[in-house]
Amino acid sequence: MKSRKILTALFTAASIATLLGTAPVAVNAASSNSGSTTTSTKKSPKLVIQNTPKLSKWGYVVNVNSSAQPIYVGKSNYAKLVNNPLFKGTKTVSPKKIKNVRFKIEKVMHFQGVGGAPEYFVTSKDHKYNGWTPNAGLQYYAVNNKSFQKVIKPLKKIEGRSPIKQNKKFTSNGTITDRKWLAKNEHDYALAVKAAKKLKGNQRKFALGSLKQMKQDGVLNNIMWQEKDNILLWSVN
Repeated sequence: MKSRKILTALFTAASIATLLGTAPVAVNAASSNSGSTTTSTKKSPKLVIQNTPKLSKWGYVVNVNSSAQPIYVGKSNYAKLVNNPLFKGTKTVSPKKIKNVRFKIEKVMHFQGVGGAPEYFVTSKDHKYNGWTPNAGLQYYAVNNKSFQKVIKPLKKIEGRSPIKQNKKFTSNGTITDRKWLAKNEHDYALAVKAAKKLKGNQRKFALGSLKQMKQDGVLNNIMWQEKDNILLWSVN
């Protein structure tokens, strides 16, 4: 999955580079569930920015672990970047230097009419660091903790159980139909929940909430789980 994340990040970066200078931007001040979008042009937009409450509700819980897109330094960049992914700041920072800085996901940007994975606007608590990045560049801040790895381990088994093999027991929209496959996924999911219940405080709340969302979104029987808005699943690599 790590190599898949790198390819996704690079592909997204290339897509944005193609759009720079020509792409009109659509800005949505409502939630991503509202469906209402205010555009800055009469033409059909190629970039649509929306709020993402399913991710924003967790607050400052992600680290940036990829340089696929730049993270800009400066509080003044926040207002310029939050609804304009084409803005270019003057100073950037390496992910290695901010590996312990926690970010909040505030916006999501979708592409219209072109290929490319969504990008997410992230900001630090003091708005000193800001940027747009694919989910491949983000992970939960405590993902490498020994206790949290007990949640991640069974999820890795689910992710690694790719049904894209000769049997191809899944539908055209990615829904898995192999009953044995699903039973194994359910077993590992239960192990992840069991481990999550042993965590404490906010980590316990985050892990259990994310696992519940995973089940509600039908991730266990869908091969496209990386596309779901779930920080915990993005952190499995």
